[in-house]
Amino acid sequence: MNLTRKFLVIALLGLITLATACSFNVSTANIGGLKLGKDKEMQQETKTFEATETIYSAVTISSNPGTVKVKGSLQVVEIEGQKAGPIPGTETTVTIEGAGTANFNFTPPTNGWPQGKYKFEAMMLNEDGEQKDSKSQDFTVQ
Repeated sequence: MNLTRKFLVIALLGLITLATACSFNVSTANIGGLKLGKDKEMQQETKTFEATETIYSAVTISSNPGTVKVKGSLQVVEIEGQKAGPIPGTETTVTIEGAGTANFNFTPPTNGWPQGKYKFEAMMLNEDGEQKDSKSQDFTVQ
């Protein structure tokens, strides 16, 4: 019994030493919120836009002890005559140090946004480029 106890203590000390010697980062960083709006300040939060309006988005990063990148992009969900999926040229990446907000804006094309259903997608990536969280918000252009 005494020998078992000594073995457990030695094994535990070995694990603690190994854990402190290894360089690893346990992060609880996450996307705490996502808003769409008609203005930069998000005073007019909405899920409906006109064809000529700029689409603004604010992605809140919470519990971030280090640096993360937030990729934001627009996607077609359902628009007559268009294939569902990412809209080329709309992907933007913002770097966030600590907790903060990644702001995105998407100016309408020359002829305006086609009427239909869209989605804004935000992905949070760690320093190694691995996806750690994501959120999306559907919206409509009238």
